[in-house]
Amino acid sequence: MIHSLRPLVLAACLCVCARLATATTAAVMEPSLYSREDNVQILNNDTLEIELYNSSSCSFVQFINYFCGDCRRFASTFKRISARLYDWRRLLTVSVVDCAQERNVQICRDYNIRQTPTLRLYPPHFQRTAQQIGYDVDTLEPSAINAKVAEYLSQIKYTTVEQVNFAAITAADSAPTLHKYVDDCRAVFYIVLVYQPAESTIGRDLLLELLRWPMVAVRRLADQQLFANFGLPSSSKLALIDCMDNAIPLQPVEDATLAYVASVSKYLQAAGFDAVAPLATTPAPNVTKFYVDEEQAAIISTVLQGQPKVYRADLEQAIDKLLHIELPKVQLFKGENMRALQQLLNVLRLFNPLNASGKQLMDRLHDFVGSIDASGELSGVAFQLQVENHERKLAKVFKAKRYVGCVASGPFLRGFTCSLWTLFHHLTVESAKSTSLPPGAVLTAIHGFVKHFFGCGDCVQHFLGMAERRKLFEVRSADEQILWLWEAHNEVNQRIAGDSTEDPKFPKLQYPSEQLCNSCHNTTWNRLEVLAFLKGAYDRRNLSSYGLPTPMGYD
Repeated sequence: MIHSLRPLVLAACLCVCARLATATTAAVMEPSLYSREDNVQILNNDTLEIELYNSSSCSFVQFINYFCGDCRRFASTFKRISARLYDWRRLLTVSVVDCAQERNVQICRDYNIRQTPTLRLYPPHFQRTAQQIGYDVDTLEPSAINAKVAEYLSQIKYTTVEQVNFAAITAADSAPTLHKYVDDCRAVFYIVLVYQPAESTIGRDLLLELLRWPMVAVRRLADQQLFANFGLPSSSKLALIDCMDNAIPLQPVEDATLAYVASVSKYLQAAGFDAVAPLATTPAPNVTKFYVDEEQAAIISTVLQGQPKVYRADLEQAIDKLLHIELPKVQLFKGENMRALQQLLNVLRLFNPLNASGKQLMDRLHDFVGSIDASGELSGVAFQLQVENHERKLAKVFKAKRYVGCVASGPFLRGFTCSLWTLFHHLTVESAKSTSLPPGAVLTAIHGFVKHFFGCGDCVQHFLGMAERRKLFEVRSADEQILWLWEAHNEVNQRIAGDSTEDPKFPKLQYPSEQLCNSCHNTTWNRLEVLAFLKGAYDRRNLSSYGLPTPMGYD
C-alpha cells in the first residue's frame, strides 16, 4: 500500500519551510570543517544544484556528516587533495555539503547520500535525474582519488575552455589547424605535443599538470608518426609549437610525467613566463581553540563537576535529529528498511522519554507507519511531511536547543553520536521494566537503525561487525540486552580513545569508572553490580531537566 499525503502537503510544507528558515538563519554561525581558503566552497540545499547547473567546469563534491568521525579524520586529507586540485581549477571546482544539517535533508535525500564521506563527480551543467545523481569516487586514498578525478576530467568535452582538449590529434591536424582553436595566440603562446602510447596516461597527466601555465595548450598524439605533420622527427615524444608554427623539440630526462613537466616548465621560464602559484594547504581545524560561549561554558562546568546524569535535553536532541534529519534523508522505505523503521518507532513509542506532546507525536507516527503493510512503501518526503504536520498541531515537543550531558568543548565533537548512545542505553533500561517487547527487541531496532539509516559509514561498518562478533541476535533476556549495549559501548570507547575526534575535556573511558561505581570493579567487571548501576543511571525517574528552558511539560 502506498500512502498519499497530497491533502497535507501545502500545510506541512509551510511548517517545513519555517523550520528550515530558522535552521538557515542559525547556520550563519555554524562552524565548518572547510573554508574557501582550502579551495572548497560550502554548498547547501539552496545552492548545490544551481552551482552544478551553472558551472562550465566539472564539480567534485564531498557529502559529509559533521558528527561522522571518518569525515573529521578525512578533513586534513581532503584539504590536501583540494589544495592540489586548485591547480586544475580551470576544469574543476571542489565543494562540500553537510548532510547532518536539517536544511540539507532534501538535497541529500535527492542525491541518495546514505553514508559519509561520499565523494561524487559531476560534468559541466549537470542536471539531476532519477537515474543520474553523479559519479561515485569509491575510495578515500589520495592517489586513487587523484587518478579517478583525472580520468573523469579527461572524458569530458569542454565547450568554453577551448584550449583544454583531451582528444588525440588526428592525421588531418597540423600547426595551423591547432592554432585556430586556441584564440589566435592572444592568450595561448605554445601548444605542447606529447606522445601517449597505448595503456599510458602521460599525455592526460601532462595536460593537467600544465594547467598552472595558462599560456600553453597540450595535445596528445596516440600515433608517434604524426609528429611528422609538424616538421618533427617521428621519434619525438615531446615538443612545443609556437605561434609562428615553429616546432621546438624537447628532451626530458625520462619518460615520466614529472620529467615532462620539468622540461616544459624550464623552457617557459626561460622564455619569461611564470606559472600560477599553488594553493597553500591549511591544517585541519583545531577544535580545542574554537570559542565557547558563556552558556556552553556553564554547562561544561556543571557536567564536569557534578555526578554523571542522564539529561532529557540529550534524549530530546537525539530523537529530534532522528525524526528531522536521519530518517527523512531516506529516499524510500520499503521491505527491510521499512521493517527497521517500524521497529524503531515502536521502541520509541513504548519507552518515550519526551513530554506529553512528544508522546502523542510518537504514537501518531507509529500508527501511521505501522499501518503500512508488508508490501507497501513510504517515501522519505512523505515521512518528513507526516512529522511536520503532526508536530505543527501539538504544543512544543522539542524544547532542547543544545546538548547538556553530551556537550562538547568545540564543534564536531560528541553531540549527536553521544546523545544516540545515551538514548539507546535509556531504552534498554526502560524496556527491562516492561513485558511489551520480547528480549533483544531494542537491540534489533538499534541494529536496524544503524544498518539502514545512520549516516556515518565508518560507524556503521564497525557496529555491524561488532554485532555479528558479539552475537547481538542471540540476546535472550532484558538484563542481557542492557549489558550487551554497555559492553559494546565500552568497546567503541576503547577503540577510539586518543583519536583525533576525541574531546579532550571528555576523554573516552571505560564506564562506569571506579569513582562512580567501586563495587562494579574487581579484577574483572562485576556484571551484577554494573547492571544495577546502569538500571539506576538510565532510569526514567532519574532524568535531569537541567539545561532545558523549563521542566514544565514533563511527567
